[in-house]
Amino acid sequence: METNPPQQRSGQGLCNTGNTCFLNAAIQCLGAIDEVNQLLPSNKESTATQDKLLVCIRELQKSGTAYTPAPLIQRIPHLIRYKKGDPADAHELLIALINYISEPLSQIFQGQMSSTVQCSHCNKMTTTTDNTQDISLHIATDSSSSLSEKLYNFFQPETLDGENAFWCEACQESCRATKTLSYTHIPTILIVHLKRLILGKKIQNHTPFDTTLEMEPYMAPGQGSAQQMVLIGMISHQGTEKQGHYVAIIKKRERVVTTQRRLNNSNNTSTSTPITGVRIDIQENKT
Repeated sequence: METNPPQQRSGQGLCNTGNTCFLNAAIQCLGAIDEVNQLLPSNKESTATQDKLLVCIRELQKSGTAYTPAPLIQRIPHLIRYKKGDPADAHELLIALINYISEPLSQIFQGQMSSTVQCSHCNKMTTTTDNTQDISLHIATDSSSSLSEKLYNFFQPETLDGENAFWCEACQESCRATKTLSYTHIPTILIVHLKRLILGKKIQNHTPFDTTLEMEPYMAPGQGSAQQMVLIGMISHQGTEKQGHYVAIIKKRERVVTTQRRLNNSNNTSTSTPITGVRIDIQENKT
């Protein structure tokens, strides 16, 4: 890897038409996913939102200065609560976009997680399974733990008691219990969301992270071999809870040189310098 390679332009950027950086960042990160890039618009299973998204992604690959994603800007009020010109949440829009694309494509974001609750009185175990599209992790005001440590804590057993006690069907009463989460199916594309807004305040603590993530510790017993996720994109919000700007960072592999592409609206450049911040991680399953 070159230590200080020259910056180079790659494809078009996206115009910010007035606080639309949240949309631009989502488009740019989704455009970094191979399965999205390989899909042709207007197939028999596509949706209106999917077609407009794919049109925008195709435009990004063309030469030029900047493209205005007008087709998707018009769709925003149909996806999330939005008033033209107002800022919005990139994570909320990203999940809405995934929900409005056709099933074959949306399946790459679909994971499955089990919740096992064990009653401390009768020891009976109750397991339920739910589909998931992301993992949202809380950020403590006094914590500087890494992303891996936060994920480890997320999957640690949780005690249910007091007002949060578990209703046990066997005991026919509310009982103290232990709840444990685990993956039964790892999605092809994993979205990790860091929740930094608490009571209207944004927590600015840095969260260290690696570009690979081992998923074996978070798998349910007997659910397959070790799986590794590789970081392919990141949406970073820079600023405060009152004002700020979304930037997308995607990982692009060309021959043996790995670069980080910082996509900041119409400014689309490549650099080897890693960029960190408040973020949504998009990771790809490489096993």
